[in-house]
Amino acid sequence: MANEECTRCGLPDTRRSVNNDTDGVCSVCRHHELKNTVIDWDAREREFTALVEGIRGRHEYDAVVPFGGGKDGAFVLYHLVRERGLRCLAVTVDNRFMRQQAWQNLSTVLDELGVDQVTYRPPFPLVKRMMQAGFEAVGTVCWHCNASINAYPVRVAVQLGVPLVVHASSSAEYHSYPGRTYADSPDSDLADEDYQEVATGLSFDRMAKELKDVDRKDLEAFSYPGRDEIARAGVRPIFLSNYLKWDDKRQVEIIRRELGWGSTSQEGIPEGYEYEKFDCFLVGTRDYLRFIQEGYGRGARLGAIEARLGRLTRDEAIQLGKSSDGRRPASLDRVLRLLDVDEEVFLDGAVKQASSGREFDLELVKRGSALSDADHMPG
Repeated sequence: MANEECTRCGLPDTRRSVNNDTDGVCSVCRHHELKNTVIDWDAREREFTALVEGIRGRHEYDAVVPFGGGKDGAFVLYHLVRERGLRCLAVTVDNRFMRQQAWQNLSTVLDELGVDQVTYRPPFPLVKRMMQAGFEAVGTVCWHCNASINAYPVRVAVQLGVPLVVHASSSAEYHSYPGRTYADSPDSDLADEDYQEVATGLSFDRMAKELKDVDRKDLEAFSYPGRDEIARAGVRPIFLSNYLKWDDKRQVEIIRRELGWGSTSQEGIPEGYEYEKFDCFLVGTRDYLRFIQEGYGRGARLGAIEARLGRLTRDEAIQLGKSSDGRRPASLDRVLRLLDVDEEVFLDGAVKQASSGREFDLELVKRGSALSDADHMPG
């Protein structure tokens, strides 16, 4: 039944990959029941320890960690370096929309931990083309970022012979894609080609066809290496959240205290949750698109996570979403210029990609305030 809210977290059933059972509880909440009450996290941690000990010191670097200044990469680096004693290489993808606080965190965290860094910075004309193609194809402006963040660190690991790539949280935290939930083994939920398409919403081959005048070699950083290539290099890409019980708030407290990591306000994110995805200027548009297409935004998703952990009631989670979601981001003006479309065309394109049962009402949309550093945004 469409347009039903989960009786536990309050999120709508117009979310992709999610369904509600006969009790009205969504599949993500059901899988989080396992995360919070059934999974033996001590056993999972022992499994991770065995994995780490099996690769320690065999190469110049023990692990590659994607890190763009946000909370997730900072915590993964902290855990691997401080708690596990691994030698890590941070791989940063400059998606051309990173905010100053993200750059500051990169410097602070990497210096504090003594971690080396590799950075990939695609040319802006190519980024703009991919934004346009991604929006026309599936209604996203973030394909270039999502694709390269997943693929490029693995390519670096393959090239350098680093045995482990440690991504932060699996899609199981927010979705229920078959084979990629807390009901499944960590061995089945790997960062691979299939995950790349799940995470980006658009396969590399389709994007390459959209950009048929661009040499495929210029797109390599966005293409996930094949399974055979990864296996030959002895690389294993994993999600840390499959081995450690994931809790953003707890982890943010650690990296603030131990590393001096900082955050700032972001469009569409409620007060008190400034640690959540502040690092990119495109987040406001990304979450506005999700609200148009699936009926919820970043605040509702944060509320759902807090409800599953027992820190908010369902009603409080719903109110958290209402406090921030569905606002038209001020930064959309620049995104429209980059896409070279007017707002009516943008909304039409977004609605065409809406989930079945989702009805978007523009009359209910309020305008959001500009970010304090909005002048630094490209476009």
